[in-house]
Amino acid sequence: MASFSDGTFLPWNGSLPRKLYLDSIYEYLVYVDPETGQVGPGLAASWETAADGYAVIMDMRQDVPFHDDWGNVGAADVAFTFEKMMEPTSIVGISSTLRYLVRSVTAVDADTVRFDLNVPDIDFVAGYLSNASNVPIVSKRYVETVGEAAANHAPVGTGPFELAEYREDTLIEVRAVDDGAGHWRVTPGFDSIQFLSVPEEFTRAAMLRAGEVDIAPINYDSIDPLADAGIRTMFIDGNWAPVIRFGGLSDKYRNPDVPWQDRRVRQAMNHAVDKQAIVRHILHGQAAIAPGDFPVAEWELIEPYPYDPDKARELLAAAGHPDGIDVTLRTFATTPGAELPIIAAAVATYWNEVGIRTKIVPTTWTSLRTAWYSGNARDVVWTHRGLAFASSLEGLVAGLQSSNLFATFTSDYVDGAIARIGLATDRDSRGQLITQLGRYLRDEASSVFIGYANEPVGLSGRVGEWPTLSQQYSNIDLVTKAETGAAMTTRARPEPVSRNSTVATHTEF
Repeated sequence: MASFSDGTFLPWNGSLPRKLYLDSIYEYLVYVDPETGQVGPGLAASWETAADGYAVIMDMRQDVPFHDDWGNVGAADVAFTFEKMMEPTSIVGISSTLRYLVRSVTAVDADTVRFDLNVPDIDFVAGYLSNASNVPIVSKRYVETVGEAAANHAPVGTGPFELAEYREDTLIEVRAVDDGAGHWRVTPGFDSIQFLSVPEEFTRAAMLRAGEVDIAPINYDSIDPLADAGIRTMFIDGNWAPVIRFGGLSDKYRNPDVPWQDRRVRQAMNHAVDKQAIVRHILHGQAAIAPGDFPVAEWELIEPYPYDPDKARELLAAAGHPDGIDVTLRTFATTPGAELPIIAAAVATYWNEVGIRTKIVPTTWTSLRTAWYSGNARDVVWTHRGLAFASSLEGLVAGLQSSNLFATFTSDYVDGAIARIGLATDRDSRGQLITQLGRYLRDEASSVFIGYANEPVGLSGRVGEWPTLSQQYSNIDLVTKAETGAAMTTRARPEPVSRNSTVATHTEF
């Protein structure tokens, strides 16, 4: 991994990149089949959605034990987990969205849990209760007994692995649960998994070549050299979207003094960037130019901003800036998103050519994230990424709804549009509303849109298959061993992801 992010083990105490190791320890109410996209039972054996969409009732699977004899998972654990996720002190990105969508979560009895909703999202089960999201179920009794501080460093879940060792910023090791009965849901292909924090991509690629690691996120520039060394590349199709975010455009942290308060300036900043060149040279063709933040099918006919530096200069002059503007651009590397600093340098070059004088300030994802949600990024812009997600409504709420902790662009129109989308209980009506909102966001230039990209991951010869979801890294427990003596083959590159993708995305928080 590029980093362990917060290095914490309770779902509500950190950001999304932790999902890769948390998912080996904890489990979800339902699971998305990586082949079909269909939702099947997990810790919930069955469920029913009310006719009006405002309630979901789930019957829990019985006799699934938490690690270390902390009892069996039940409805009280589900209610406790969601209450903690929705607390104002929760710093996980989905917390604001859950507070918007969910009125209450109630343990009706020991094995029945009820979700009462403020918004009847037709993708609620797949989008928020599944492994495509990041709300795994935690033991209420364990956390309340030992306290959050202890539980945050010694997690107890129901998953196929238990935490064996943690060295801060260096190593996380999990080992397969071995109680003689086998795990109820999956038999892992490996007895243990070591997660290593290796920020430098060059080092990760070298470790792959040397056989020191089996899976590693790699840069696009490393695909061909690693192939020459016999290392396969797996692409997580349509997995992320590089964008430039504007500070100071949300109701919560509005800054009237930044020049990009004027829509014409934001449009100029889009026209000034040759996004096709970024896709071709930095992302090696493994992307499509983006018309917005989220590559949902409803936005497939929305035209991206064309590269037009003369139009950019014209818009800047019309907005009262004939001599240009000064911009601070913060950037960081993460996974996916190792190329964000390189993209930042390219964007700065294009901006400087039209009079947008750009100062690049390297930072880290953790420090940028903290500045973002505390209101200390209202006078800068920053490179960022959207990640695929199972519910398009979640992406819209997370990035744009005015009450959300991480919203960067808000307006009364957006809030109203999101409300109407949430209330639409048939897909045709919802699709039309999402299309309308997409055109509005494109015209408003809510961000500098760049592309929708496939994420490359290097696999050693020991790895057979990794059926991860396009939404985000997941299903680490389903990685298989390669058959003994199997010939190494390098997977051919797929065609770049198109704007016709049916996968929704969200901003990663």
